[in-house]
Amino acid sequence: MDFPCEDVSRRILPVFRAMMARKLVGDYGFTQTEAASILGVSQPSINHYLTSKRGRLETIRGMEELERLTDELAEKMARGLLGREDIVGEFCRVCRRLRRG
Repeated sequence: MDFPCEDVSRRILPVFRAMMARKLVGDYGFTQTEAASILGVSQPSINHYLTSKRGRLETIRGMEELERLTDELAEKMARGLLGREDIVGEFCRVCRRLRRG
């Protein structure tokens, strides 16, 4: 039996991390190491996200909402308004909405 969070951790979370990595590094000039620290992953993971070896941006239900969340969170993080704990809470909130459909 799969629990909802298992599917999210396999499919949606890697896409979210890849989107966040691309925003932080590409749009806001973070280094891969800085982005890794914020997202709670290793620098090589960020490199994989940026080169599409991990977290491929597949089409998933609710992608528009995930993109909006990513844009909003990346901007707030770049301005120093959010920390990693805040991102976890925001992602969980969106995840619940995505699971409800």
